Amino acid sequence: MNLSHLKTGDLIVRAKGIFSTHYMVYIENRGGNIIVAENQNGFGVRYVTLAEALKGNAIVRFEKFGGADYERNTVVSNINTILGKSYDLVAFNCEHFARMISHGKPKSKQVEATSHVAILSGLGMMSSKNETVQTLGFFSLALGIIGKIAQP
Repeated sequence: MNLSHLKTGDLIVRAKGIFSTHYMVYIENRGGNIIVAENQNGFGVRYVTLAEALKGNAIVRFEKFGGADYERNTVVSNINTILGKSYDLVAFNCEHFARMISHGKPKSKQVEATSHVAILSGLGMMSSKNETVQTLGFFSLALGIIGKIAQP
């Protein structure tokens, strides 16, 4: 994929697993090294090279910066204010971080979708006549609700 059109604040999305992706924010091309910001489990918000952030995975897509062009000037200072902030799978993952920088609001479509599935699955399982399945359904429903509540 062609990276030459990217500007500060644009999002790069790479494959992570079968059902998930990893989001990062394009910062700049520094002498041939592309610098991005990411929120990585075990590290928190940080700057790394694109090669390090990709970890051998393919880029899935790009997303344009959600603000006005003049707002791109605040991207790095906004990231600097939260450098080191801890990763949280449900409340502040890589997508929350990237969308907060790009669109001004932390949001994870992946967490939202997973929460919906957990709620619907839980409701379905709770209607079972099998007590074990009902119990699993209750926990699925509870986790789905927690996921919805934890969304900033």
